[in-house]
Amino acid sequence: MHHKEDSSYFYVRVPARVLGCLCAGEITIILFPGHGLVLTKPIQTYLIPENLRMPNSEFDVLFKHPGRKMIRILRHNEFCPEIDASHE
Repeated sequence: MHHKEDSSYFYVRVPARVLGCLCAGEITIILFPGHGLVLTKPIQTYLIPENLRMPNSEFDVLFKHPGRKMIRILRHNEFCPEIDASHE
């Protein structure tokens, strides 16, 4: 039973780019930049490392599905145990 619960969700690493500040305390990012599909999402500023908050900064966002829950921000080459460990 426990194994079934573990397989009911999965993680997705989505490329993102900072668009700019929406309002105090939030930064708007573009998901899947450069793919002709523009999805914007406001994110609390404190969730993004300081050196990645400038416009056009690029990074990845880790989401948990179902539910599209944002887990954390990752640098492009940063190891992600939820995804990368299963590929070793």
